[in-house]
Amino acid sequence: MASLRPILFAIAALPLALPLVACGGGDDGASEPEGPHYTYVASQVFVPTNNNQAREYGLDLNDDGTTDNQLGMVLGTLAGQGFEVQATIDEAVATGSIILLQDFQTSSFTSTTGAGLSIKLGDKATAMPQPCTTPTDLSTCGKHLAGTGVFTVAAGSPDNAAVAGKIAGGTFTGGPGKVALQIALGGTDAIRLDLIGARAKATGISETGMDSVILAGALTKNDLDTKVIPAIHQQIVPIITRDCPTPTASDCGCMTGSTGKTVLGLFDTMPKDCMVTVDEIKNNTLIQSLLAPDVTIDGEMALSLGIKVKAVKATFPTPAE
Repeated sequence: MASLRPILFAIAALPLALPLVACGGGDDGASEPEGPHYTYVASQVFVPTNNNQAREYGLDLNDDGTTDNQLGMVLGTLAGQGFEVQATIDEAVATGSIILLQDFQTSSFTSTTGAGLSIKLGDKATAMPQPCTTPTDLSTCGKHLAGTGVFTVAAGSPDNAAVAGKIAGGTFTGGPGKVALQIALGGTDAIRLDLIGARAKATGISETGMDSVILAGALTKNDLDTKVIPAIHQQIVPIITRDCPTPTASDCGCMTGSTGKTVLGLFDTMPKDCMVTVDEIKNNTLIQSLLAPDVTIDGEMALSLGIKVKAVKATFPTPAE
């Protein structure tokens, strides 16, 4: 039973497609962002596939000297159990389900006390070149992510928030603030998560792209209950259907030793009917333990999450235009 815990959580973590937007605040010594606007699009979005990456993709959200990425740790464990979390995100980015536009304002790529990063969600329908759909080979997709893509901002995307910070030695650090993050879980449809206490760290910054952008923040209980857990449920249902094909049988028709059989043993409780509901997952003690809040942001308990993004040059409207 214990060996299944990582599996169930790799599902929940949904790797992410992610846009980051935050307002207010900045690191000590930072001033208001100034300088030209440079625009990018996320060409790759990475979620942790092991505990080392969870630490690499996390940031200290509450200034206690510890890297925070509890949900990332869960995702990394799940990935180790065979759940294709990263593959789902790769497809969502390549096919345009996740379009993370990054507007970076700075007067210097090496050193400045006033820089700012805002992230908006792009509109797939107007992206040029047009993203491909349902690819059989991701290498033939993603033409809109080659460094010459032209985009418009999607309706409902954050448009008035930014993570303010500074650049020292070519590394941007910004936050805290609020961030809107896009990810994909259980399918390639994007899920929007609004992070609080968000921070960002970027390296390898130039006019043509950003080699690495760490985006981290915390999820509220409401987002966990209404977005993350339903996404876990979306992953679990087809597993049960595959491994337990005759639910009318006394043992639900589950194949011996199958994941579906184990999942039903963990979650099928209210009532035991060879099915698993969102409420059964939400009220499960294992899930409550794995997704328990680990940071306090502005007096609110929340669950930390961090991801990594690589960005390339793109064109889209900015406030300066």
